[in-house]
Amino acid sequence: MTEATDLRNYSSRFAVCLVISILGLLAVPYVGTRWGDFNEMVALIIGLAPLFYILAFSITNLNQRVTALEKRKQP
Repeated sequence: MTEATDLRNYSSRFAVCLVISILGLLAVPYVGTRWGDFNEMVALIIGLAPLFYILAFSITNLNQRVTALEKRKQP
């Protein structure tokens, strides 16, 4: 049984963030040439925000991962 803080449960969250990010970043050139710079900036923010979220989430949970590894190494 997995614990509530088990980090293996977050793979779907990462997948959704990557899909949103890829779609947002793919829209940047089309939106920029069609409607202008402000809309291009909004599409870029939509594309980069999930990547920043994944980065911040990984950094904040790094301590949990390290302690889990240390517990496994101890006999």
